[in-house]
Amino acid sequence: MTTTATRTENDALIEALQEAQLAERLEPGGIYAFKHDNHVTTIDLLDRNLEHPRRKTGTVRVEDAASFLTYYKKHADPYSETYVNIDAGTITAVLNAHCETENLDADASARWGDHRLTLTLAETDAWKRWTYHDRKLIRQADFADFIDDNRADIRKPTAADMLELVQHFQTQTRVTFNSATVLANGNKRLVFTEETDAGAGAKGQIEVPGQLELGLTPFDDSEPYVVTARFRYRIQGGALQMGYLLDNADNVRRDAVKTVVDKLQTELGITIMRGTPAAG
Repeated sequence: MTTTATRTENDALIEALQEAQLAERLEPGGIYAFKHDNHVTTIDLLDRNLEHPRRKTGTVRVEDAASFLTYYKKHADPYSETYVNIDAGTITAVLNAHCETENLDADASARWGDHRLTLTLAETDAWKRWTYHDRKLIRQADFADFIDDNRADIRKPTAADMLELVQHFQTQTRVTFNSATVLANGNKRLVFTEETDAGAGAKGQIEVPGQLELGLTPFDDSEPYVVTARFRYRIQGGALQMGYLLDNADNVRRDAVKTVVDKLQTELGITIMRGTPAAG
């Protein structure tokens, strides 16, 4: 967890002013203003020499739901507010948000809103690998290596079937691909001609699945999802390029964020709003 606070910004400005001999008479316990570069900068020294700061400030950034729960339970109160940005995968708690306003003339309900807690959901390595290659066509050999390296994420076809497919593509390096046919079961049959020193050799074929069924977990804090990867190919000048298209990957990612939100709401007994809190 990391914490940022305005105090470090004040200290940096004070040092700059002291170097310029403009802050010789700065004393703790006051608020000072300096005009420079056509604008005014304030330095808050009210906390200096106090035994404790006047209030909690700063933004704490955590990387998992467990850390979010720990910090929230320690510092939140009944008026804390929490927001989620579904697309960004971020959950932000404003721990010193405004209190409930009982009447229009009450000003005591206003609070600073500058003590915050932010969770940025971390994507798993497997999710990043599969989404990175989504909709990209790559060389036959590179695709075979990718499938081989990530066979653990493939539920269907079986691991044995995928190993056999990979070995086919890894051994068929001196071939010219001629055509492809879609079979009744949705699989594709790729037809090729072997290349020899004397010219064209024997013909052969490889059958590849029409789609893969993957088991992927979008975030460290979410559950695994079944994601379909539809096989794609292109034959150009006898060379084969291969790839896949993930079905509804964006929707799966958004749903995974919502599952984390549901867990936090249940654990904390709060309502997490969709949106972005006002600047603190």
